[in-house]
Amino acid sequence: MHNVGMIRDVFPESPEFYVPVIVALVLMRASHRLGMWPYAMLALPGTIAHEFAHYATALVLGASPSFPTLLPQRTAHGWRLGSVTFRAGFVRALPIALAPIALLPLAIWWMATFMAPATGWVHYLHAWIVAALVSASLPSSADFKLALPALAVIAVVALAYAYLT
Repeated sequence: MHNVGMIRDVFPESPEFYVPVIVALVLMRASHRLGMWPYAMLALPGTIAHEFAHYATALVLGASPSFPTLLPQRTAHGWRLGSVTFRAGFVRALPIALAPIALLPLAIWWMATFMAPATGWVHYLHAWIVAALVSASLPSSADFKLALPALAVIAVVALAYAYLT
């Protein structure tokens, strides 16, 4: 059983501990103004994790995923930093599309395991990785479009259940 004191030992209450992660998140967001390549390089750890989350989930669910593409590609709406294609119905598409959300607990674990005990430039390196994982944990608009049909069915079933009980 975990106790609150142990969690406080791992995650300091001092705001200075979190500042490097916040700065890295802001720099990642602002870097797209410098061009696609600076943004792609800053986001690379998160892009790799995001696409491999889709890939691993699709593989486990038998959706025949393609190996992740990690080279940026221009689209009609901007840039796509990576992609994974797979074949699945809308039920299996839901966990595949939303798989990057699992990166948030990974970011917290990384922060506790690697960033917290690190000092100097290594601390900042881990802060960048944590920020990349946090940023990558947000499903893209394409991910939400894939998940939408299943989310709509779940919402209807939940509303019907709530109404009938």
